[in-house]
Formats: sequence, structure tokens, C-alpha cells
Amino acid sequence: MENLNKQQIVLLTLLVSFITSIATGIVTVALMNQAPQTAIQTINRVVEKTIQTVVSAPAATTTRTIETVVVTEGDRTVEAVDKNKSNVVRLYIIKTSDTDAQNYNAFLGLGALVSNDGIIATDNNFVINGGKYLATLSDGKMHTLDLAYSSSSNPVALFKVSDLATSTKLSKFTLGSEDVQLGQTVILVGGQSKNTVSVGIVSSLGVDNSDTTSTSTPSDNPVSYIQTNFSSGSLLAGSPIFNLSGDLVGIKTVIPSNDLTNLFAPTSFVKTAISALKK
Repeated sequence: MENLNKQQIVLLTLLVSFITSIATGIVTVALMNQAPQTAIQTINRVVEKTIQTVVSAPAATTTRTIETVVVTEGDRTVEAVDKNKSNVVRLYIIKTSDTDAQNYNAFLGLGALVSNDGIIATDNNFVINGGKYLATLSDGKMHTLDLAYSSSSNPVALFKVSDLATSTKLSKFTLGSEDVQLGQTVILVGGQSKNTVSVGIVSSLGVDNSDTTSTSTPSDNPVSYIQTNFSSGSLLAGSPIFNLSGDLVGIKTVIPSNDLTNLFAPTSFVKTAISALKK
């Protein structure tokens, strides 16, 4: 050993270790073959658990929470009112006092904005030849109006805000489907000084048999008036009603040859008026 250099000592050490490992393996196999079966099973389980612990990483657990949101009719009513509260206007006519010849603004009723440039749909019974009209919009200011459309065959008239800046775009009602159903929920906006809200249903649908009204009703929509269960005390001429989606359904007006007070002209008349105005 004294005559061996460092490299030879290292090689000798490796050789001894290799021979020792082989001898250890042979002895272990011999002992395993002679050991009882229960001891071998226990050793195998320990080895398997050890390997599984080292190799396998714990899987991450992902938990998904599914939340069901129930939208009630009350929620939809609030959303529809919030969507359209700025689309209701109050109409006035300039009159002269009989006593002191002073002009004053007489309240007429309500109207519904149906275009971004200030077209207002309301009761045609408001129209007076030569009348001067005003309206308060959602900005709280009084604006002058021009009569844009009026016809004896249509219970709905159109006014146009004349002093609106060309760059101003107003919010407006979306005209609803003309397929109104009995029992359908409708929302009414009224109030002379501020918006008041009522919720009701469509209680009846009908066709006016008068010649003038029947000619103004589109052939694909036989409904010429909508009757509701709103009390007459809560109704103002020109008041709009809309559905739970916020779409305009009708305008409170007087239907010729019909003495019922809770009738509304459906949106077919509004569409007819707008179409005639564009032409």
C-alpha cells in the first residue's frame, strides 16, 4: 500500500466498493428468499409507499362555484323604469289669461321621445291650430316645440323640439313589437310635476269600427286600441306605457267612438306617424 500513488489508491477503493455492493446484493437476495412471505409483503409495501411519496406530487384541487341569479318581475320593472325615465316629457301650451292678457303655460299632458333628435309622440287631441307648445325634457329646461305630424285618421301626433342643438342626442324609447298579449305586464309613467310609476296588465284588445280609425290600422296588426286595468285617476293624456323590456307599447289617447278612459293607441300608430313624417 505504501508504494501506491493517489490514482491507484482511488481505483482500489472503487474496486472494493463495487465488490462489496455485489456481495451485499447477493446476501440480500439470499435473505429475501429465505424470509417469511409476510415479511416480504411488508417490505414491498414500504418500498412502494416510499416511491409513491417521492415521485407523485399532490394534485391541485379546483373548485367551481355555480351561482344561480334569479331575476324577478320587480327587478325587470326597476330596470325598465330606469331605462326610460328620461324619455318622458311634459307638454304645455302657451295661453293668454282672460283677465290680465298675460301669457302663461298651461299643462297639457305627457309625451314620449321616440327619436334622438327630439321627436315626441303624444295624444293628437292636444293639437290646436296655431297653438304654441313647450316641453320640459330630462334636463329640467323648457323647450319650444313645432307640430311635426297630425292627422284626423291617427290618434297619435308628433311634435319636434325646435331649439335643440344639432349636436345634442337625446335618449329615446325603443318602439316595441305590435304583438301585444292579453295579461301582458305593462308599466305606466304619469305625474304632472314628476314621474310616478304604476304597474298593470293589458286587460283587453280591440278594433275600433269607425272608418277613420280602421283605415289607419296596419293590415298586419288588427289591434287599434289597448285597454288596461289602470285607474282613470292615474292616467294623463299622452302617458306612455312600456313592457318589462322597456319597449314602448302604447300612448294614452282618446280613441274615436269609444268612451272608455283607459285606452292606449298601440305603437303601430306611432310607426305610421313617423313613416308619414319621413315621407
